Amino acid sequence: MDSPIHIGDLTTQSIQQKLFETHINNNNKNKTINNNCALLSTIYSSIYSGVKTIQLTMKLDSDKNNNNNNNNNDLKFDNKSHGEIIVLRRVQDSFVNVTQLFQILIKLEVLPTSQVDNYFDNEILSNLKYFGSSSNTPQYLDLRKHQNIYLQGIWIPYDKAVNLALKFDIYEITKKLFLVDVHDFDKLPKANKRLYEEDANSDSDILDSPSKKQKLDKKSKKDLLSNGKAITKKLIASSVSQNSNYPFTLPAVIIDNSNSEIANDIKVKLGDVFKRDDEKPDGISFEDVKSAFADALSRYTPETIIDIPLDSKGQTALHFASTLASLNLVSSFIELGLNSPIRGNNAGESPLISCIQVTNSMEKGNFTKILSNWLYPDIWLLDKRKRTVFHHLTLQIDKNDSFRFYTTKILEYIISDNNQNLLDFRANILNAQDEDGNTALHLAIEKDSKWFIKVLVDLGADTSISNKRGTKPSDFEIIRDLGSIENDDQIFDLISTGLEFLNKRLEIGGEKLPEVESPKVVTTPKLIDQEGSSSSGKIFNSIQQLLSNTNVEYENILNSKREQIKQLDRALHDATIVTANNRFNTKKITEKLINLDNLKLQVANVTDKLALSKQELNEEIDDTKEYDADAPFIIPQIYDKLKKGKDPIQDLKTDDYLLSQLQPAPILKARIQAYKDINSKLEKELKTLVDYSDLTSKFKKVVSICTNVGVNEVDEFLDGLLEAVEGQQ
Repeated sequence: MDSPIHIGDLTTQSIQQKLFETHINNNNKNKTINNNCALLSTIYSSIYSGVKTIQLTMKLDSDKNNNNNNNNNDLKFDNKSHGEIIVLRRVQDSFVNVTQLFQILIKLEVLPTSQVDNYFDNEILSNLKYFGSSSNTPQYLDLRKHQNIYLQGIWIPYDKAVNLALKFDIYEITKKLFLVDVHDFDKLPKANKRLYEEDANSDSDILDSPSKKQKLDKKSKKDLLSNGKAITKKLIASSVSQNSNYPFTLPAVIIDNSNSEIANDIKVKLGDVFKRDDEKPDGISFEDVKSAFADALSRYTPETIIDIPLDSKGQTALHFASTLASLNLVSSFIELGLNSPIRGNNAGESPLISCIQVTNSMEKGNFTKILSNWLYPDIWLLDKRKRTVFHHLTLQIDKNDSFRFYTTKILEYIISDNNQNLLDFRANILNAQDEDGNTALHLAIEKDSKWFIKVLVDLGADTSISNKRGTKPSDFEIIRDLGSIENDDQIFDLISTGLEFLNKRLEIGGEKLPEVESPKVVTTPKLIDQEGSSSSGKIFNSIQQLLSNTNVEYENILNSKREQIKQLDRALHDATIVTANNRFNTKKITEKLINLDNLKLQVANVTDKLALSKQELNEEIDDTKEYDADAPFIIPQIYDKLKKGKDPIQDLKTDDYLLSQLQPAPILKARIQAYKDINSKLEKELKTLVDYSDLTSKFKKVVSICTNVGVNEVDEFLDGLLEAVEGQQ
């Protein structure tokens, strides 16, 4: 499978080749592919569940498309033609359904459905480029579960949809959708009159205005999900706090006679779970995993079954699940207590290291979920050779291109989560040295990866640290040449913005950032009023109740302040990402404006040059003079003297001054030979014309004799004679 990072690097030829196999090209072989697509695409106005949309309908009928439609369940449009694709653009905000847009690539077998889904996960759903004004308002709409099948899919802003269409070379065949003015909605033909009228009158299931039941279902589902995440976070926090081997991973579990029987039992169950996960398209569920280990969890204590190594390298089931990028297995193993995310193998490598050493998680598009929900503690741990996750990322540079993807996602997690993470990363991980004294920067320089070097330097990596051989990063010329590297990657803007916000907070709050506390639960103590107590006892109880109420009120005030601080802290982190995105967009717009100004200047220069050339041409060309075709090839030195006829040719041959002004002999010989060849061709053409003239005159004599018409009058009667002869056949 191709990497989702590069699936946009398609050529127009590949798209056109797929289109060539459809009936589009059969009507007129001389027309271009895109023009034919335009002839078979139509723009309509449509209303689905009260949402006004511009609809592009394309027909790509072919046997191949009909066969593939049966296997494609992502787009469930009830079209009469299996080869019909619709792409919608909302009138209210010009959001485009990118899921429908990419159906063109799937229909033409340019990309498989799974790869498109992975691309959405990596480049849209988990990409900070689509981060809105806050984490709760992303620049996309995930309506894949919408009740109206025509609205199902992922919707993205107009400009980003245009960029994707250009990137995947489908803009030309879909540009009608992008170029139409949404204000012309009422002027466009309706897509389906019956469906249009039904949906226009429908007031239920309206987009952005779900029914009360939908709201309740969504809220309950969200609460259930957040509760599950909170429990998982507590489990992970508990295992991290018990890591007596910090900053290293926990050592691998040793199997001996005392626990071999338990280990074998767990291995058998794990083998069955992995097999079932591989057999099911969506993987094994949490309930199935829990059911498979129900007996073992009830018979054995948690300490005896956790982190059982499955091979000679000491790798646990979580290592293998991370390598396979199985979201269900990773979550199940951790939540059931079968594995700890901070357990290393025999080399001390964590499950996160196993995950980034292969491309599975990148290709499946779930790395962000695996990292942010379960494997994030491994960012701060070292293996037995004192290598960090960034040391291991540098080791992947010459193996595959996934190191950029994983590095970007890890840094996005660190920077966007909170400033304390970035501060800890710079203090403990960025300049960490392995057992050879090498930092990640040393290894990146060794691999000659300019991109990785710039990332580390921008983060603040120390270039003066020496390894055990006395080598410093500053000793290499590549460190001083980083200014020439194009930082056309958004991660550089995120790094600079994150560090800017962090430094500003450190200036205000000191060297360490204060911990943001969550609101605490306040309980009101119950006071027991004893009957028959003395007056002093009653006074004491009243004072105690007053103090208790004061304490509760004080704690409520503190909780409100804690909540405000928490919201401000979240807003600050959101502002970091928004600022980084704005800077990146501003830089790209500035570059495009500069390119536009350069193009305008070039066009102006070309226009001026063209006008000047036309003026000079008009001055040089005089229609009153006879044009001499031989003028460019005349040798003035000889021509002038021969024209005057004063000097004999023999004298010219001995004139050294004249000979020195002539061009080289090969050029002169070539000209002579060219004249000879032209004369020879002219003589042949003349002979052909003479022969043709003789033949014509003979035919005229024959026709004249046969028709009793004069030879000079044959041409006038020729058309009539031809019609008479053809009429007799």
